[in-house]
Amino acid sequence: MESFDGFEERDKNLGVLSIIFTYTVWGLQPLYWSLLQGVPLIQLLAHRIVWSFVLLICMLFVKGRVHELIDVLKNRKKRICVIACAALISLNWLINIYSVYSRQVVEASLGQYITPIMTIFIGIFILNEKIDIFEAVSLFVALAGVLIMTANLGKVPLVAVLLIVTFVGYTFMKKTVDINPIIGITAEVSMLLPIALACIAYSEASGKGVLIGASGANISMLISTGAFTAIPLLMFSHGVKLVNLSRIGFIQYYAPTLSLILGVFIFKEVFTKTHLISFGAIWTAVIIAMISSCLKRRGAAYRRQ
Repeated sequence: MESFDGFEERDKNLGVLSIIFTYTVWGLQPLYWSLLQGVPLIQLLAHRIVWSFVLLICMLFVKGRVHELIDVLKNRKKRICVIACAALISLNWLINIYSVYSRQVVEASLGQYITPIMTIFIGIFILNEKIDIFEAVSLFVALAGVLIMTANLGKVPLVAVLLIVTFVGYTFMKKTVDINPIIGITAEVSMLLPIALACIAYSEASGKGVLIGASGANISMLISTGAFTAIPLLMFSHGVKLVNLSRIGFIQYYAPTLSLILGVFIFKEVFTKTHLISFGAIWTAVIIAMISSCLKRRGAAYRRQ
């Protein structure tokens, strides 16, 4: 008979696989969105919201959890949080798609690299969390990388900054109220649903829509945006319960690395010496943050002995 430790180890391994799957999908998303470049940006976002809602609400019906969604939407405090999260995540989705449409995948990956580090800023200055010397150095090195890029461009790397602000804001809002992950994301897309449906209806009525008269293959691609959005989020929600956050911290840099490789080698975007210096600073900050994480884990293990 399998021991409890065996079950626990198996669950952790499944959790790690879930997290790796999620970040693989997120890292390869520029390829996916490039297949849908014929769809106007706003319409694509609208379809992403609609089909995500369809998939998620079906899952809640199957699991008999629709009442939990209704309870969340009835609660004023939670509803306000859901609206804020919906606004932030929809803008984040829009910018991610826009980065592919406008050939700014490299800049988007810059934002994705910095996002976890900027989350630490939120913890320090808003949640009053303490950091060690390694994390402080990491923050300053990352900031230096952004300033180098900004100075070279002569302007703020807007795509990167907006990706950082929207996802860090989304993460912070998620921590302010206790809502089950599946219920939360379903509530968020339900708030966006009326706007998305109105957008699609207007586009179709004005003859600029992509749904009426589309081929079966194109309709299938539009519907797939729901699965592409919802399934990684659900896999992440499952994995995060089973895997230590410190380990997730290592894995999360996998996605922007994939996106950077795609931007340079597949989409043939320019990668200059300044990009190399700026990204070099970001990678250095990541390594410092990882060293800090390892030292904390070893310290905690030593104290338990």
